[in-house]
Amino acid sequence: MHLYEDKKKKFYFYILIFFLLSTVSNNKFLNISKIYLINHIEINNLEENLKKIVEKNITTIKGKNIFFIKKDEVNNKFKTIKFIENISIKKKFPSTLIININRTELLAKINIGNKKYYLGSNGYLIDYNLISSKKDLPYFFGRYEKKEFIKFLNYLKEADFELKKIRSFYYFPSGRWDLVTKEGIKIKLPKYDLNYSLDLSKKIIKKQNKKNYLIDLRVKEKIIINDGKK
Repeated sequence: MHLYEDKKKKFYFYILIFFLLSTVSNNKFLNISKIYLINHIEINNLEENLKKIVEKNITTIKGKNIFFIKKDEVNNKFKTIKFIENISIKKKFPSTLIININRTELLAKINIGNKKYYLGSNGYLIDYNLISSKKDLPYFFGRYEKKEFIKFLNYLKEADFELKKIRSFYYFPSGRWDLVTKEGIKIKLPKYDLNYSLDLSKKIIKKQNKKNYLIDLRVKEKIIINDGKK
């Protein structure tokens, strides 16, 4: 009988020890895991007002375990922010997330519905008032179509036609473009053969070496140069 009682006491004693050790172990695990919860997010390369917009979009990331946070999860938070071109994400252990942001390049200004926007190199419209440092950029006139604008920018890039020399873009419903340079030279481009036409207009500008005139290249194999700028 005494032997049975001893065994019973030992059994409960071991159960108690196991419970205590498990509790201590779990508490240690919980304390260690708390160290790796994201409590600081460092945002680089943005001015303060833009940084605040980004911070609002990523508040739900704080408090998550840095080991388990996925880059796609962070990237998805930025999809609606139009002034961002791309981002890179780094984990700084134990609890800091570093987000380096490349802002889209501002290429032009446009008015839509009495509101002013910037056109970014990513093709998006960016609220003019968001950007504190105002830029001397060309104006865009006509109906804005993202796909066509990006396509035209690629033509300009291929022709090495510098944006800083352009005063304004004009896009017509027919799909044709006009340019006006800062020297007052208006270039009427055809709908097709833009690479050739842009290259030709550069050669004409260099040869003419003057300001305020018209280059009309709309008719194939015909060049009209008019000082009246009609």
